[in-house]
Amino acid sequence: MIKRSLLATSIAMALVQQAAATPLLPMDARGLAMGSTGVASAKLAHAPQYNPALLSTANAEDDFAIVFPQIGVSVADEDKLIESFDDLVNEDYEGTQEPIVDHFDTILTNLDDTLSNGPNSVEQQIQSLKDELENPTTTAALRSASLSLDTSIGNVQIQTNDLTQTTFDLTSELDSMSGSPLSGSLGVNGAIAIPSKTFAAAVSVSGSAYFSGRMFFTRDDQNLLNDYAGAINDYAGEVKDYTSATALLADTIDAADTECSSNPGSPQCVALGAQADAQLTIANAELADLNGFNRNSGSTVIISTDGNGNIVIAEDPDLTSNVQIIAVGITEIGITLSREFSIAGEDIAIGITPKFQTIKTFNYVASVEEEDIKEEDIKETEQDFSDFNLDIGIAYQFGSSKQWQAGLVAKNLFSKEYETESNEYGPTGNKEISKETISLDTQFRGGISHSTDWTVVAFDLDLMENDPVAFEAPTQYASIGAELDLFDTLQFRAGYRTNLSVSDSAIASIGLGFSPFGVHIDLAAMANPSDPEKEAGAALELGFYF
Repeated sequence: MIKRSLLATSIAMALVQQAAATPLLPMDARGLAMGSTGVASAKLAHAPQYNPALLSTANAEDDFAIVFPQIGVSVADEDKLIESFDDLVNEDYEGTQEPIVDHFDTILTNLDDTLSNGPNSVEQQIQSLKDELENPTTTAALRSASLSLDTSIGNVQIQTNDLTQTTFDLTSELDSMSGSPLSGSLGVNGAIAIPSKTFAAAVSVSGSAYFSGRMFFTRDDQNLLNDYAGAINDYAGEVKDYTSATALLADTIDAADTECSSNPGSPQCVALGAQADAQLTIANAELADLNGFNRNSGSTVIISTDGNGNIVIAEDPDLTSNVQIIAVGITEIGITLSREFSIAGEDIAIGITPKFQTIKTFNYVASVEEEDIKEEDIKETEQDFSDFNLDIGIAYQFGSSKQWQAGLVAKNLFSKEYETESNEYGPTGNKEISKETISLDTQFRGGISHSTDWTVVAFDLDLMENDPVAFEAPTQYASIGAELDLFDTLQFRAGYRTNLSVSDSAIASIGLGFSPFGVHIDLAAMANPSDPEKEAGAALELGFYF
């Protein structure tokens, strides 16, 4: 009866539009495998992404490096939204052998059949009872028609009790999922780097997409769905009043016939005859009430009769719930320059990456009235910007054999804000424009690492909390990672990352590198160790070191 577009559109968003906003972390395979560390431990060609100063602290044997392609993707489902949707459409609802969504549909279909579509429906039985009133045959026939209708409407009341509980459970679940984000990112990068203590340089190109999506279940829709059971039950109550009136009429006619046959003209006979006439008037009044029945939820007429006893139930009401997707795509072309300086008797590398950025923002709100989310509709909300920005970093090697290294980087030194503007369907169900601001704020990260010929151990820390792009949680990451390098040919990596801003957000990662004759092939995977469905990602890259 009620179309399932609310769930269909939301699930489509959940299963298709999974990419969403995450912090602007590099997506290289080595760093991701080591817990997303790299400020003090990144390899030569990764320096532009992590810390430009690392170009001047590279190994002496490194002369030239190319990385391309470098591809990474991550998906975060903080509130397990996909699992919740899956439970709604696949898990058996309590006491039934079908999911709650299917059970909801089954009840409504059965109610529709019982009321108006099925054989011997309530609608047909009301007409039969009306015919008996207008052209009476026997009181037995009248009583039988009334009893049959009373039994059918009793079945409707039983079904509406089930509908009441099912709808409450369904709308409660949808309400709990409303606003929960789906998040992730996609990055494709490449770089050419030449290290040097006196003048190092690199050229890097990167493309990143960050998306954030949510389903918004409006209060109007929650009230509308919950009001169906009450409206149908009100109608059933009106039918019960009608059957009670006709049953009482049959009893009164029988009493009048008995009295008048034995005592015609007696006061009791006359009184019962008048009572039967009055009861007929009451029954006809109850029938008139049925023919004019109408129940609304807001501006939606849930159930009504058309004046001829035909029952009309709103099968396709206008819903106001929606799906909102906010996205930003960033393309950067950067030139990294670095040099090692002697400061207070210590060698400290300083690097900068001036970069040209093109930014695309999207803010698309899809009503659940729409059958699907179309790429061309999302592109209609696209806004384009271009900017210059700057990364700056420092690195300091210390220890007896320079095995320790500390690093500090400021990415996007100039904070920027970019406004998005949605299509005309607003995020609260109103026909209005939604404006959201996406902030690319300066991010500060520090790190320290220890290296030997065989091993690297690194620790990175965000020095301040980073705001989300849209609906997801803020982040402040602490990361630790390690690498075991066997004969400069095979690398095993592992790492751990946690978000200090929220609980239960840890990420464990592993990776493998293969680097014969200067060719580097790296793979990495990460996931939440307690529940991989909450966040997961992967990366791969191909590089050449000479």
